Amino acid sequence: MFQYIDVLSVVISVMGLLQAAFLFMVLRNEGVSAWQTNRWMSIFLLALSLSFLRDIILLFGGTAVALMVEPFLFAAYFALGPSIYLYLREMSGNPARNPIRHLYPVVGVVICAGFMIAMVFWKYGDVLLGGAPLRITFESDFALSVIACGLLFGLFVFVITYHIAFSKTAYVYCWRLRAKGDVESLARRRWVLSVLLCLHVVLCGFVLSQVLQMAASDMHWSNILVNAGFVLTLLRLSFLLASQPFRMGGRNAKPVATGSASPAKSVVVDEQSAMICAKLDDVVADKTTLFDPLLTMPKLAAKIGVTPNQLSHTLNNALGQSFFEFVNTVRVREAARLLCEDQERTILDIAIAVGFNSKSTFNLAFKRATGTTPSNYRTSPAGEFVDADQTFTQRTATTA
Repeated sequence: MFQYIDVLSVVISVMGLLQAAFLFMVLRNEGVSAWQTNRWMSIFLLALSLSFLRDIILLFGGTAVALMVEPFLFAAYFALGPSIYLYLREMSGNPARNPIRHLYPVVGVVICAGFMIAMVFWKYGDVLLGGAPLRITFESDFALSVIACGLLFGLFVFVITYHIAFSKTAYVYCWRLRAKGDVESLARRRWVLSVLLCLHVVLCGFVLSQVLQMAASDMHWSNILVNAGFVLTLLRLSFLLASQPFRMGGRNAKPVATGSASPAKSVVVDEQSAMICAKLDDVVADKTTLFDPLLTMPKLAAKIGVTPNQLSHTLNNALGQSFFEFVNTVRVREAARLLCEDQERTILDIAIAVGFNSKSTFNLAFKRATGTTPSNYRTSPAGEFVDADQTFTQRTATTA
């Protein structure tokens, strides 16, 4: 009969697995070009999911079954640091050469851990298969204890090394973004720092769990607390990845197809650009979709019935805007109208109503579009957009 602490452990583990699966779907929804970067985050999620899976296997399969799969579960920890490092390298536009070599240690750890588990079954197989608890110490088995501590020490060194490496990569990238100074770069910088904080929490929580395993005799509550922390971190990470206002992908991202390719390959021709612009006019007139703070390129593409590559091509070539610039233009235009028509409404309330997550982001976007701040615009509405009523279809025809 399961104790309540076992049930709680399984519930948290299942929540973690479901959250990781949801986050994986978010990454897949970003499209083919973003997958070049997101594949490394997917490997990170897979490795983290195995941490949740361990408790479920131990509870329902028993110690013997858990030990049989332990080489793979333990080796997955060695994929956490490299996957984050490669993810940030791709995202910063500086992908690593031969990135797969960073995951070679995982294979070596599987072999070493498998050898150790084979020794455990060779020496204590009868005890394990009989269902009796097994506790190995330096006094009872010095050789196995040395191998286990060696693997754990190697894991600590490995995690810390990559922790330093991906932190350096992220901070250098953020410094470059800050030097650019435009709204999109500053928004990306804040997003990267938020993601980095989540990754710091995950890896620090992992190291804490391993230290507690060595120091504590009863690991139930410590494991539950660490896994619960992982679940909360994944929730935050899901929000950040779902609400990112830009597409991902480094220099290796696949280019959007041009008009010379086959029409069967998601190619945007002039007629399609006109059709997409007409649908964008409908979306803008709807005044709901573009004000969603969780809006992404794939979401908008699905709304108008085209692929993300087709939408990106039209925005870049027909309208001369990135996805981020297009969305902000519409949001700022609506905010400008509200600032003039509803004088009693606060600027923060208007910013949130049109889809911005903070007042500072709204102020930067508004000033970039109008040349003045929202408060100055409200008192002197002469700075209103000259093309405020021009549709995107008309703008496409003008630029053509």
